[in-house]
Amino acid sequence: MSRKVVDTTLSIIVIVTLAVFSARNAFHEPREMSEMENRELAMFPEASLDTVLDGSFMKEFETYAADQFWGRDSFVSLKADTERIIGKKGCNSVHFGKNQYLISRPSAVDMDNLDKNIESVINLNDTGLYNITMAIVPTAFEALNDMLPDYAYDNRITKIQDEIKEKTKDTGIKVCDTTQMLRTHQDEYIYYRTDHHQTALGSFYVYNALGEYLDFEPYPLGDYEHEPMTDSFLGTSWSKASLTFQQKDIIERFSLKNAEWLHKTMEFPTEERSLDSLYVMENLEKKDKYSVYLDGNHGLTVIKSNSGTGKKLAVFKDSYAHSIAPFLSDSFDEVHLIDLRYYSDDMIKYMAENKITDVLILYNSEGFASDTNVVKLGEFAQTSDYFDPPPFGFLPETDRVEDDYFADAAFVGDSLTAGYSYSANIPAQFFCKASMNSETVFTEGFNGIPLMESLLSHDEITKYYIMFGINEIGYKPPDMFKEHYRKIIEAIRAKKPESLIYIESILPVEKKVEVTSINKAKIDACNAALESLAVETGCYYLNVNGCLAEEDGYLRDGAASDGIHVGAFDHAKWEEYLHNHAVVDKRKGKAVKAVKIYTGGGNINLDSFAEEMLAGVPFRETLSPVKENVVARVMNLAEGDALNGVMYISGGATSEEFAAFEAATPEKAQELGEKLRQRIESRKGDFENYKPEEMPNLNNPVVIVDGCLAAMCISDDNSAAQTVISHY
Repeated sequence: MSRKVVDTTLSIIVIVTLAVFSARNAFHEPREMSEMENRELAMFPEASLDTVLDGSFMKEFETYAADQFWGRDSFVSLKADTERIIGKKGCNSVHFGKNQYLISRPSAVDMDNLDKNIESVINLNDTGLYNITMAIVPTAFEALNDMLPDYAYDNRITKIQDEIKEKTKDTGIKVCDTTQMLRTHQDEYIYYRTDHHQTALGSFYVYNALGEYLDFEPYPLGDYEHEPMTDSFLGTSWSKASLTFQQKDIIERFSLKNAEWLHKTMEFPTEERSLDSLYVMENLEKKDKYSVYLDGNHGLTVIKSNSGTGKKLAVFKDSYAHSIAPFLSDSFDEVHLIDLRYYSDDMIKYMAENKITDVLILYNSEGFASDTNVVKLGEFAQTSDYFDPPPFGFLPETDRVEDDYFADAAFVGDSLTAGYSYSANIPAQFFCKASMNSETVFTEGFNGIPLMESLLSHDEITKYYIMFGINEIGYKPPDMFKEHYRKIIEAIRAKKPESLIYIESILPVEKKVEVTSINKAKIDACNAALESLAVETGCYYLNVNGCLAEEDGYLRDGAASDGIHVGAFDHAKWEEYLHNHAVVDKRKGKAVKAVKIYTGGGNINLDSFAEEMLAGVPFRETLSPVKENVVARVMNLAEGDALNGVMYISGGATSEEFAAFEAATPEKAQELGEKLRQRIESRKGDFENYKPEEMPNLNNPVVIVDGCLAAMCISDDNSAAQTVISHY
């Protein structure tokens, strides 16, 4: 056969092949997602005169053509298979390890971000509220270092553990480093061959190590039975390498033997739904089969079990915790898993409401070093509403305080307080005299020293309990009584401006006293004046009257020999009331002033805007308002950047979000619009590898800057969002 015939034949084959592929591509339906690569694919770009002239259209078209090429998955796999056959050590940051392990190479450690995250945990620890343990679990690159190709291991991840240990020493934070322990088990199936997560067996070993740090006795491995849930798992490392002939992974479930009595439920409070199992079996039909554990990523997941330990644990985590949490729920009645990527509510307040005392920081090492959301812990540790004292005025019931709370307290009053002083079982000081009233406290006293002067000479006193009135309400109108009381408070404030002042109500009297000038109507009127005074002067009003009075508002018959001065029985009730009505500084560490970004003013009613948006757009989740200090962080805003603003965010099951800001000038609004776009890009980073089905909404949000208004909405229904925005 001549050379010319050969060339002609080859040319025809090439032309026909290109024609077939071109024709096939022409009728090939574009895909939004590549299941194999676990990423979103480029779609056909929109053409405009500007994009054509500046070349961006052709650039985007080239990306589209490469992503949507017919047979792309087969060609990607063929390329990877070829590289493995010819002896390459890996591809796309994945090492071809021994025993068919595909081990992702961790990125370089961002030491600045790592230090911020460690400092955030230290700030949480500084509150003094929690027993904190950090368990930063090594990736397979670190724990299975003997499985790596020769010369691939570079020891970079140990920097993270070393930095954590150095920064947290002498803080009381416990650090559980499982690296060496896992290395001793690296011949066992402790990491998936195709995914970056640990297997259930590897998770058991971490759980076992945590017992020493979280003060529980872990169940031994022999107490568990295990069963495969699937043997066809191909995870994130495989998605990067895309090998055709790769051993698939087994996902297992471990359960305590003979534990039919043990029942567990899983709740998603921000989504208002619950499940009767920790395993969502239908997720085994998805690409991300690892989401069979705990249904994958959610902002807040609560596991409840009848383990009977009485212990509650909060876990701040990434997805490494998902296969460890079922073991923890064997040793804790409640495990509250909080993913800071998707949860932006006040977690300090949440933990207080749920009576959490033990906290576990549970991440894989690379994830903890790179996650930019861990700083939320430190921010809320400094600005949480939980630390704010209750509003001045009437003080409702609080957490009970112990006797030592009253060690720096002084009780100031007349014969009612004097009578209580003889029964009191608290280490307080008493400055009282039977004949004293709200005026004579400045002139009468003991040994020629007025009671008020004696009181203010004690520097160690920081709390003041005041009760006057029983000697003067018969002849003094409430307004005058109130002003005399005000002078007492002003005198204390002048000497002790930071003092805590309690105004105790005048006690009730028996009905038999009604015929005198001291009666219920006058007591009620003066107490009402005192309650309003507490609000005006920044004090707390204690309704001791209410704890001693019967339903009719009087003392029970026989409570006092004269109908006024109660005895030890009622003194005990009074004292118990004080124990349960006390303002305490809940933070034991440093306090930092909350961030303020809004200057106030403006012409747009953003609260109304938010109400209309939340009602008019069919959000899949119930969006929650975001506090100002959190808005400052997630939007990277500083004080004065906006007149006012609102932001609502999902619980993490979706990417849905709404934010609107009013600026002082249109130019400032343009800057806020750019901040909104940056926020959207940040959310893409959060969701692209965890919930890629959310990417279409993140790639097509509603963002508008008009005049002084900048607004953004991420939802399933852009037309509904546009309709609401058009009103503003």
